[in-house]
Amino acid sequence: MTKAFPPAMTEGMDEPCRFEGEVYDLEVVEGSIPSQIDGLLVQAVPDQVFPPTVDRLDPMTIAAGGDGAVRAFRFKDGHVDYRTRFVRTERFMLERKARRSLFGNYRNPFSDDPSVEGKSRTTANTALFFHAGKLFAGKEDGLPHEIDPVTLDTRGVCTAGGSITSRTFTAHPKIDSQTGELIGYGYAARGETTRDIAYYVLGKDGSVEHEAWFEAPVAAMIHDCAITPNYTVLPIMPVTSDLGRLKEGGPHFVYDPEMPQIFGVLPRRGSASDVRWFRAPPGFTGHTVNAFEEDGRIVFDVLEANGNGFAPVISDRHGNIAPPGSVGTSLVRWEIDYHASTEELRHRTVLASVNGEGPHIDPRWELRRQRHVFVPTLDRSKLTTDKNGRPMPVMFNQLSRFDLETGAHESYYPGPAATFQDPVFVPRSAHAVEGDGFLIAILNYPLERRSELVVLNSLSLEAGPIARVKLPLRMRLGIHSAWIEGESVPAWS
Repeated sequence: MTKAFPPAMTEGMDEPCRFEGEVYDLEVVEGSIPSQIDGLLVQAVPDQVFPPTVDRLDPMTIAAGGDGAVRAFRFKDGHVDYRTRFVRTERFMLERKARRSLFGNYRNPFSDDPSVEGKSRTTANTALFFHAGKLFAGKEDGLPHEIDPVTLDTRGVCTAGGSITSRTFTAHPKIDSQTGELIGYGYAARGETTRDIAYYVLGKDGSVEHEAWFEAPVAAMIHDCAITPNYTVLPIMPVTSDLGRLKEGGPHFVYDPEMPQIFGVLPRRGSASDVRWFRAPPGFTGHTVNAFEEDGRIVFDVLEANGNGFAPVISDRHGNIAPPGSVGTSLVRWEIDYHASTEELRHRTVLASVNGEGPHIDPRWELRRQRHVFVPTLDRSKLTTDKNGRPMPVMFNQLSRFDLETGAHESYYPGPAATFQDPVFVPRSAHAVEGDGFLIAILNYPLERRSELVVLNSLSLEAGPIARVKLPLRMRLGIHSAWIEGESVPAWS
């Protein structure tokens, strides 16, 4: 490498790692790992391989533009093995051959080197999902890539045998455990900033069984979705894209505080004419929690921010960024009557003040009313400064559980200089009551530039970890994690 990374990308824990390898039998330094934990924890990680060459670096390029790496922890018989490997996207291979960055700012093809015009820009760095016996890594600006769950080798781009013709596909498809169907979509499906949406239902064998194309009312991000046994909900986030802005070198997304909340709803196998766009007063819809049907209505739970949920990496159209600590999140429940005479939503209930993101539930309770919601959260009253008076580099300083039946909540707080990455929930057994299991998460100590893996009993978080696993490598901030039961993936040799 003949060029150094810019200072904005080399500060603290999140300096690029650029590492592939494995550690066999990680050191359990406290407690013990319950023997019933048998499976694979995988996490998608944006990790820039080469320094960017653009003159003006978009904050989203730093936060979400890195090359996709898969980190994986295989749990079995009280032991944990670790492996990490980059996803061999077309972009990764082109830059590796050139030994330099060829692609420019986040989702801006006009900032690329001319030699890669028309090539796939996706980095597959956002989330992983498992369907039809296969593991996939995805990012919403391109198609998923199949990953070998043992070696982490990249097997290729997923097009379902050529049936997926969208240019893009969500990193957050939903899987109906009762039918085995995967419900997914791509926004900007005909190219960046277009309003086209391609909607798909894949059967339990991974083949496309249903496809519909339609247009969104605005060109904006649709990061996540929710499903019930009969319907799909597509929440449009208030961050909009514009082709002219991209051509001028501006950011892909800007926050629009005046944009109403918009929810696209259609029957699971509906057509373009079946889509209804329900609207509500402005709010920042984040990741979905769950959805189910009750008394003829869709009940849809989601995290909602009271301002720009992407600050500080996305600004509003005037370049303004919300001050630190000014934006909070709540767990919100919407009730939607698909057959209502109006598309104005009124049935909104705040279930809990959360101040966090990345919600998880017991997956056995998906598509039905759930009681427990697990979220990494930030307790601002516990924020401190380091010895130089600077704020601690902490994003989420707690793992929290919210009981929607009693209204109670509890949290595990590991101390002032620790921050959690996205956890996974593991049921204690197939027959355990809802929410009874384990939370497993990477815990970073930014001032020490070290990481560990912690295991907690999910219904007694305040008691703290029942096991701590030493990680001999710094774990830069990943994005979404997922858990795959051991019966679905081979044991590692």
